[in-house]
Order: sequence, then C-alpha cells, then structure tokens
Amino acid sequence: MSADPARCTACRLCETRTQVVLPDGAAGGLLAVGEAPGRDEDLQGVGFVGRAGRTLDGVLLELGLHRADYARTNVVRCRPPENRKPRRDEVQACSGWLQGAVNALQPRVILAVGQSAAEQLLTLPRQPYLEFVVATLQGSEPLQRYGGVSVVPMPHTSPLAWNRRRADGTALRDIGARAAAQAVSVLAAAGAPARR
Repeated sequence: MSADPARCTACRLCETRTQVVLPDGAAGGLLAVGEAPGRDEDLQGVGFVGRAGRTLDGVLLELGLHRADYARTNVVRCRPPENRKPRRDEVQACSGWLQGAVNALQPRVILAVGQSAAEQLLTLPRQPYLEFVVATLQGSEPLQRYGGVSVVPMPHTSPLAWNRRRADGTALRDIGARAAAQAVSVLAAAGAPARR
C-alpha cells in the first residue's frame, strides 16, 4: 500500500481510474460505507455524489441528517471498469485503507450500504442478503459490530434509486429507509447528535 492514498497502485484499478476517491464528511457520527466509486465519483473525486449517493442523502435528510453531518467511504477507493463489482484481490488491496478510514473517522455507527460493504464489515449468514437485512431490522438477527462500532446493513442505494421491489412487493426504498432510521437511532443512543 502506498504511503499516499491518492497515488495508490496496489491493484489494477489504478490503471483505469480517473482519481482516487478519498473518505470525506464529519467524523464522530455516522459513517456510510459503500461498494466502490461510480462514474460521477470517479470524475469528481467525491464519494456518494451520483444518483445512488444522492438517494442516500435524501433518505438521511428525511431523518434530519444533512450530508455535512455524516461521513462516507467505500470498500474500494477506485472505480472498477464499467461499474463492475470489485474483485476479491482489489478489495483485499484496499482493506487497510478501509480500516484506516474507520480509525480516523471514529464513527459511532456504520451504515453498510449494500452487500459488498456488509461482506467486509460483518459475518453474513448463508441466506440472501435482503433477508438478512430485514431480519436485522426486525431484531431476529443481532446487530453486529466492526471494531467495536455497531453496523446496520441496508440494501444498496441503486435499487432504491430505481424504486425496485422485493418479490413480496415491498419497496427496497422502504427497507433502506428503515435501515437508515435504525442507524440514526443507534447514533442518537450513542450520544451523538443526529440533527443539526
């Protein structure tokens, strides 16, 4: 791993990225961890600014948490070509950066945005990811921790942005909103202000 995160060449993603997308936002509160930068993030060098990121901003804003009030990072810091899922070796190459971001930002709660983030932060049972998210929100799966920090899993924000539904008709946006609400609740219980 390079000493300078903006010049990292630890994996093949350095060959196709426009720039490294570094963590940003307020320390000491909620940290949203996503899968990887998308096209907009790669071009702007800022995380969670594409349609999926704006969807998360909107969900959290409805709960009184402004973009300036929470932090953001991704499992990998460079955009995979064609927005494909990061490969195992790419995730491994970036794992130290993820741990470093958690250490530096000192979150009170982590929101794992999508399965790729949850796979890096949690021990997932052998069941479909959305079933695990729902079970966690219902309390039948205990809330897990990463480095001592509670982690709330949620669906990826892309299907939320496109208003996709589960087979039973439940809107993924509703599940995502419940997960975000739980994260904000954990944040408030930890003594961190959830609102400006």
